[in-house]
Amino acid sequence: MPAVDVIDQTYAAVPPRALREVLCAEPAWARVLPDLRLDCFEDRGVRGKRWTVSGGLDGTAEVWLEEVGEGTVVHVFLQADPATVPRSERARAALDRAYRIRLKRWVTGVRDRLDAAREVGMPPAHVERQLRGRAEAEDSAR
Repeated sequence: MPAVDVIDQTYAAVPPRALREVLCAEPAWARVLPDLRLDCFEDRGVRGKRWTVSGGLDGTAEVWLEEVGEGTVVHVFLQADPATVPRSERARAALDRAYRIRLKRWVTGVRDRLDAAREVGMPPAHVERQLRGRAEAEDSAR
């Protein structure tokens, strides 16, 4: 098992394409985890990206965007080992937790920013536009 093993899921009432623009951008990762360098080895379009990770950690990272209902489940994976082996299990757990917290705060911050205009209980903006478009099409067909 890698020393850092982040497996996280966050629901966002935002379309995958909007999330991809931020969460799959290497410069954004560099701001969140400046000690890491990412090299994309699989670009899955609107479904996300996979990278090899080097620098402070060596391993892999992935963002998988799964369209669900009116939004997206953002799956984030970071599985890697540090260049220097932690001296104890406690040090390893602290390292894992530090990466886990930074990634979770980043993803929830992106979700909150992209979904900020939606009122509680209302459909996401992209769903509301689709519903409006259907209603207009039905009205013009009459």
